[in-house]
Amino acid sequence: MLYKYLDPDRINILESGLIRFTQPSDFNDPFEFKPVASTLASKAEIDKYVDQYMDEILQVELKKYPLEVRTLIPLKQLKLITRQLYSQNLPEIEKKLVEMGSATTQLFSDKSNELIGVLSLTENNSNLLMWSHYARSHKGFCVGFDKKSDFFNQTRSRKDEFYHLRKVEYCKDRPISRLTQLSGVELLLIKSEAWQYEQEWRMCAALTDSSSSFTTDENPLPIHLFEFPKTAVKEIILGACISQDNKDKLLGIIKTNEEYNHVAVKQAIISSKQFKLEFIDL
Repeated sequence: MLYKYLDPDRINILESGLIRFTQPSDFNDPFEFKPVASTLASKAEIDKYVDQYMDEILQVELKKYPLEVRTLIPLKQLKLITRQLYSQNLPEIEKKLVEMGSATTQLFSDKSNELIGVLSLTENNSNLLMWSHYARSHKGFCVGFDKKSDFFNQTRSRKDEFYHLRKVEYCKDRPISRLTQLSGVELLLIKSEAWQYEQEWRMCAALTDSSSSFTTDENPLPIHLFEFPKTAVKEIILGACISQDNKDKLLGIIKTNEEYNHVAVKQAIISSKQFKLEFIDL
């Protein structure tokens, strides 16, 4: 199972079957979806491109001139001059590619907030810090999802970056690569080692596929909700400090909804001897 810690205000997700996929800029890590590209492409990649396409490019450009102009210089000599110019201007070309790499990664970071939503889950249902940070100081609840549910396995192709669960990777340093070498992992799944305690898994989705969206006065970004099957819910844990009112609401939803008949319901309690949580069945 994988778990989602939730604020008590979000009890309604169990009724609606809708859960938020969050934009990167709404995360609490300022490094989210901010890859570092050393350059757009390497010299070897540029050389390969020149070798592969120079003839084609020259032919296209030559056709723009009258026939009498095209015959003034043999094609072989034109290729030689072009290569000389390429070599002479390579330092400036490489400088521009570095600038383009930086600009492109910034564009990705900006546009990801308009296009990509992320559902974050965790392997750990008893982390004291996560209960505090994401479940309003243990007043909320935690939902355990079946990671084998079809909902979490909607891969459309072998290289698909969306609609399936993947484990976040934690690194000491930010990965720096050529833009052509940046992988989906480096773009979407790399975080600092400082977050390793979260043991996070992610599923990314296109925000245009959301079931509904709305705006609030408190949040400048639209809230995008995606429908999930209630059969994917396997466990619900009530926070150690949950109010009696919210506890009654949660239990009422679970008991009156036949689709949750299979769900195990537990109460988190504070251990009397250790800094840990214990769970009892309800």
